[in-house]
Amino acid sequence: MTLFFLHPELLVLPLLVAAGGWFLLPRSGSIETPFTILEFWPQEMSKVSGRWKTTPDWPWILILTAAILAALALCSPRLQRAERKNTATPGVTLQAIGRSLPHNRKSMDIFIQSRNVRGNSNYQVILTTHHQTLRRTVSAGALKAGIDISPLSATPAIAITLKQHNRIIAHKTLQRVSGTKPITAHFIGTPPSAFLRLFAALPEVTLHGHAPNRSIWIVQQRRFNPKILHGISNSTIVLLSNTAGPGLTPGTKITLNRSSPLAALTHRGLMHAVNPSRTTVRRFFTAHLDSHWQILMAIQGRPWLAERRDAPHAQTWLWIAAPLDSTWTTWPDHASFVIFFANVLAHLQKSPSPDAGGNWWQAAPSHAKVLAQGPKNTVRPTNLNIELAVLACVCLLSGVLPLALRARISGTP
Repeated sequence: MTLFFLHPELLVLPLLVAAGGWFLLPRSGSIETPFTILEFWPQEMSKVSGRWKTTPDWPWILILTAAILAALALCSPRLQRAERKNTATPGVTLQAIGRSLPHNRKSMDIFIQSRNVRGNSNYQVILTTHHQTLRRTVSAGALKAGIDISPLSATPAIAITLKQHNRIIAHKTLQRVSGTKPITAHFIGTPPSAFLRLFAALPEVTLHGHAPNRSIWIVQQRRFNPKILHGISNSTIVLLSNTAGPGLTPGTKITLNRSSPLAALTHRGLMHAVNPSRTTVRRFFTAHLDSHWQILMAIQGRPWLAERRDAPHAQTWLWIAAPLDSTWTTWPDHASFVIFFANVLAHLQKSPSPDAGGNWWQAAPSHAKVLAQGPKNTVRPTNLNIELAVLACVCLLSGVLPLALRARISGTP
């Protein structure tokens, strides 16, 4: 328990009040002189030094105490107490996805990853179904990289619990969705908020999951090397602003004097039902595109949205001429943005896969519950201003009332 003041520079005020009151208090009391016969002889009285006895009056002591308490209240005293309480550990998240094993629909494989675990200690992963409970002890490094657990009996739901030192730190429930093919979303560079909002609203998209058959990559990195995604089939790569791509060389940045509307150049394929009317662009990047790129949308005759199909590697490349920020364009706030990427995801769903008829287990609609990692000391300050002010008022009234009563009695004839 610690006492501190928010305004320690004002502590001089109660000291000044106490010093001034100590000086003035004797003059507020009654002065008593012992009775002596010498008072009848004034000429002799002048030769004798009398004794003066002073007694401070108690109502004035209470008033002085009230003034000191009020001055202390101006310093904003706080009483700080440390309490041990279970608090949620921010950042400990759990990603998980499951799929049925090839040629064995009654068994499943689960991929689990937690990139936010800390320390070098081991963690315990508990998988619970209606038929069995499986426990695995894994290291923090293994959790960050991701682990596969199989085989596991396929059930409609499976609970995944992550523990550390016998305390639950994360929990997630997976539900079986038959016949669906989930899509994983990955970010290279800073994740744009427009895509985070979009993917959060789509149940078929899992952020940073493990479903290598279908994935969408959002890339915003000036020195991006497209070769790092070579060999990732059934994927769509979205390049933003000045990010280079195969057959694409970014150019200069252009700032328009006034915002200009977007124009759709084709309504085939991914542009089905996409109408970007009433959407404007303020700034964008130019780019040199080879003949393999098809321009889907333009701004003042310059490419804004372009598509490239790489059939041998089952990849689709998209390029948008600006980061999807409100200072550059209003497209992310328009319905055509959602419609376009719904078409992109639908195209990914149609891509061939050896597990096309299998089952998948995805996170339940409720987000993963992050629990306490352990007891933690929490500091809870208590404001003492009100208590000091109330006590000062009580002392002031206790001193003023007797003085007022005395004045009334002495003034009564």
